[in-house]
Amino acid sequence: MQLLHTHWLMPRSPGDEAGLFVWAETAIAPQPKRDRRKKAAQPHPFLAPESDLEQMVRELIPLRRRSLRQRVLTLWLPTNKFGPVPSPDLLHDWEEDPAPPELRPWIVEGVWLKPSDAFHLLTALNNTPDRRIHPGSDSRYWLQAINFVLEILAQQKLRPTLVEIREGRDLRYEARWQSILDSERDARRVLQLAIAMPPAARADAPDPDQTIPPQALLDSFLNYMSDAGARSWGGRDKTHLPAGSSPAERWLRALFAANPVVDGSPAQLQHLYASYRAWVRTLTIAGDKHYRVAFRLEAPSPKSRSDKWRLHYLLQARDDASLIVPASEVWRSGGVLESLGRRFERPQERLLAGLGYAGRFFPPIQRSLQTRNPTGVTLSAQEAFDFLRECAPILERSGFGLLTPPWWNKPGTQLGVRLKLNSMSTLAGDAPVSTGHLSMENLVRYRWELAIGDTALTQEEFNALVALKSPLVQIRGQWVQLDPEQIEAAIRFWEKQKEMEGTLTLPEALKLGLGGEEAHNGLPVEGVEMDGWLRSWLDKLRGDEKLELLPPPPELRAELRPYQQYGYSWLHFTRRWGMGVILADDMGLGKTIQTLALVQRLKDEQGGLPAPILLVCPTSVVTNWRLESERFTPDLKIMAHQGGDRLRGDECTAAARDGDMVLTAYALVRRDADVMRQVEWMGVVLDEAQNIKNANTKQAQVIRSLSAGFR
Repeated sequence: MQLLHTHWLMPRSPGDEAGLFVWAETAIAPQPKRDRRKKAAQPHPFLAPESDLEQMVRELIPLRRRSLRQRVLTLWLPTNKFGPVPSPDLLHDWEEDPAPPELRPWIVEGVWLKPSDAFHLLTALNNTPDRRIHPGSDSRYWLQAINFVLEILAQQKLRPTLVEIREGRDLRYEARWQSILDSERDARRVLQLAIAMPPAARADAPDPDQTIPPQALLDSFLNYMSDAGARSWGGRDKTHLPAGSSPAERWLRALFAANPVVDGSPAQLQHLYASYRAWVRTLTIAGDKHYRVAFRLEAPSPKSRSDKWRLHYLLQARDDASLIVPASEVWRSGGVLESLGRRFERPQERLLAGLGYAGRFFPPIQRSLQTRNPTGVTLSAQEAFDFLRECAPILERSGFGLLTPPWWNKPGTQLGVRLKLNSMSTLAGDAPVSTGHLSMENLVRYRWELAIGDTALTQEEFNALVALKSPLVQIRGQWVQLDPEQIEAAIRFWEKQKEMEGTLTLPEALKLGLGGEEAHNGLPVEGVEMDGWLRSWLDKLRGDEKLELLPPPPELRAELRPYQQYGYSWLHFTRRWGMGVILADDMGLGKTIQTLALVQRLKDEQGGLPAPILLVCPTSVVTNWRLESERFTPDLKIMAHQGGDRLRGDECTAAARDGDMVLTAYALVRRDADVMRQVEWMGVVLDEAQNIKNANTKQAQVIRSLSAGFR
């Protein structure tokens, strides 16, 4: 078995090259015998042969022969009395040493890859199915890091840079890509990766006490690998690159070339570099990838009589927004500020630069810079509102940290309207309401109220708030904002007194209750208040109650097919919610028996129907309905209202109320409309409902006007 190790080497001086050192250990070698008298570094005793290592690398990625450079490195590794402790992943049968290991230097031979080849090796190693190649713990760590690089590339979190490199008297400029990790989420991930770095990744130090900090090593890896990936992927098609000879165009071409050096005369390149530095300053004015300038707005204390607000200046860690350093501590520091385990480079310079930029958009900040060591600025209510409304969004987009009051831009902290809905039935009595079966023809009374959060405002209270002439006011201990545009909308609200209350149909009320209107007359809808039964009904409608497959009613003298049982259960389910429904099975599939099963179940559940059910159908089908009912639901008391000898007037209404179902034809409903309207129907069922598709016909208007609990 062979274990593949990778070791990132970052430049430590201007002449150094960054790259990936690759070596492997094998269990084939015999267990070494260590001579404790030898204090100098010794060759690692169980390295994989050079030929095996090269073959392993070339199986992962195609490389030119010269791309693999032989390299010797001295690594500080855990050592016992036999020699370097084998990696935990290495399968061997060597004798164990119970004594704790100590760090000793060992000479390791391997190969060195430049960043572009290292990028392809790690991405290939991450996706290889070859079980013969086993990555060690250090390799697995860099595989996690390369996955993060791939995310950076996919999200295009990159910035082109121009790097000035001096080697003695020589000066050159290189075009590089740099990862941009300035969000709190990215900073946290970088910190977690740095903390998780295994000690083996930093084992090439001259002394164990002088290892490279994990954060610096990881930053170097992320930048070089991001550059290699962007250069490789973006350089495949060079048709989009400029062909001119200006320094800027040469810089752009070098960003995608294998050689990052920018060609040009020293004067041209120095002028380009000066312009680049000025551009970078505008991009990083808020801070760097480790920390940024932040502002915290503090409201006046409710116990004080002061109406003054305070804007505090801070430094804020990128990886932990809760870690802030006040400006007073910054001014007491020197060139480096260390606080709570974080290191802030050039904090005073960074704070002044950020404040100077913010002062361009908010004059009070510029005013505070007249003092020697500004820590904040006192604001009036109008200035605080202007900062929150206009300046804060600009600063936030520029990368500054903003700690605004928790109530700012939250629901209930600005003028809005609340809607009150109260039930009122178009039916005689409260039967449909008390039984929970609603009709879409039920009417609901509504009333709009001006409010701030849960607090309703009378016109006098509103006028008193406006008289304060402050955009930020306190109501019952809570700060709220009075936006001038919303004040104008509220004034128009009071001018439209007639539109503040009235009636709505149930569907219109439901639309409002379910959040169907976010604004009313220019004011946000802050809430909808309903009375008991309407709220209860709406809560059930919004719940997760599921259709229950009901057994056929015991009095039904038929066996329902599975789809018929489902259809009958669905009719029963939707009737409970007062929803109008259409059963649209094909002809001959049993719509009649499903409907009869529903009526029979309603009678069984209630011990008798509280009111009759009207069934309207074409004249030729009335007799068929009666015969089907006699056959399948003989327990139902059926009245057929048809023919010249049909009952009329009070005799008809009395007979209808005494039965369970009344069967009639469309033409007779229109002809006997006065009689039909006198009966309060439990439900109305239409067979061949296309007969009322034209809502303007007399027939459709009569049927729609009938009172019914369900349809």
